[in-house]
Amino acid sequence: MDTKLSCLIQGMICIAFGLLALLAPEITLATFYALFWVLLAVGIIGFLLLAITSKSDDSLFWFILSAALLITGVVSFSAPFVVALIFLLLIAGVAVYSGFLVITLALTHPKTKYILIPGMFIAGGVLLGVLIWYFPIVLKDLLLTVLGSFALIFGLFSILLGWYVKDVVYDSTGHNPKECTVKKPGER
Repeated sequence: MDTKLSCLIQGMICIAFGLLALLAPEITLATFYALFWVLLAVGIIGFLLLAITSKSDDSLFWFILSAALLITGVVSFSAPFVVALIFLLLIAGVAVYSGFLVITLALTHPKTKYILIPGMFIAGGVLLGVLIWYFPIVLKDLLLTVLGSFALIFGLFSILLGWYVKDVVYDSTGHNPKECTVKKPGER
C-alpha cells in the first residue's frame, strides 16, 4: 500500500475511534469488550485447530496457547471492564504506533517535521484541556477522553500528511530516479 493511501486510511480510523471514544465512551467500552470476546473465541478455536492438525512437536505449544486464552476468558468474568480497558489500551498502543509512523514519515520531509510533531501534541493537549474545561463530565471516563482526543488529532494530522505526501515513482530496479545516489567505485 502506498504511503498516501496508508496515511488517509489510518487517519480515518483514528478519527472514527476518537469520535466514538469522546462521544459515546460507554458504548465504545462495551464494543471493545464484545470484540475482545469474539477475538478470544476465534483465537481459542484457531489454536485448537492448529494443535490438532500440527505435528506432534508443535501440538503442545498450540494447546498451551489455547489454554492461556481460555484462562484469560475465565479471569475476564471476574473483572470484565478491566479486561475491556486492557484490550482498549492494546488498541490504543496500535494507534500510537500508527501515530509514530506518521511522525517518522514527517521526519523524512524536513519542511514538516518542525511543525507537525509539536503541532500534534500541542493540538491534542489543547483539545483535551478544552474538553475537560467545558465538559467536566468527561473526567468520569478520563482514559477514554485522553485516548479519544489524541486519536482524533493524530487522525486529522495523518489525513493532512496524506494529502501532503507526493507519490514517489520507482523504476524497475526499485529506486527513485529523482533521488541522488552515490555510486561505489567501479559502478556505472
